[in-house]
Amino acid sequence: MKNIFPKLEFHYTYLIMALGFVLTGYFLNLIIFTSIILIHELGHYLIAKINQIKVDKIVIYPYGGITKLEDKINLNINSELMVAISGVMFQTIYFLIIFFLWKNNLIRNYTYNLFYLYHISILNFNLLPIYPLDGSKIINLFLSKYFNFKLSNKLTILISIVALIIIIIINYYNLNYSYIMILSILIQNIYKYYKNLEFIYMKFLLERYLYKINYNKLKIIKNKDKMYKNYYHFFKINNKIISEEKMLKKMFD
Repeated sequence: MKNIFPKLEFHYTYLIMALGFVLTGYFLNLIIFTSIILIHELGHYLIAKINQIKVDKIVIYPYGGITKLEDKINLNINSELMVAISGVMFQTIYFLIIFFLWKNNLIRNYTYNLFYLYHISILNFNLLPIYPLDGSKIINLFLSKYFNFKLSNKLTILISIVALIIIIIINYYNLNYSYIMILSILIQNIYKYYKNLEFIYMKFLLERYLYKINYNKLKIIKNKDKMYKNYYHFFKINNKIISEEKMLKKMFD
């Protein structure tokens, strides 16, 4: 059973929001909102399983969920992209089913309008280029195709900060408790990501040293800071060519 179902965790901020919904009589809103988030995260989980990527747990927040992978950093970029976009795909399919039921008069207009409202808001929010949202993960993976691993992560943080500042400026006069709570969670995640950059980079290198990973592309570089995610590297140092294994062996030994 452990291999079939992921660990599901409800963040305390979600529980506070859920309590607010229940106490104010918006129980249907809570059910619809939560069902959309769960279907979205189920998409990430199922596609990760299909691609043999291990899932640590799924955490549910007020704005959505996060499917935390426990697998290696050096995964195939295209497989990771499939996992990143699968949440949006599953959520959209779920909404199309609700739309079909509404068109055939199987659910009320009020219920359909709630589904539409929450579907659009959750979808748009998750596609924002702010870490750890899906939009940021998709951008990071596309950056990893064209830039080295270190630079891709730094650019992801920069894009996240700029996008967050723009959102704060646009919604400055509409800030309320919910906005502030969501913004604080995002800021906390961005800071944690920034603080762990060097650890993430060392894990990236260590994986390549410890495991036999197959790469289809080759690249000649001058130092390890220029290493790409989906490339095998040769290092050109003092007119000598050194393999990636030898370079990392020298580093870790």
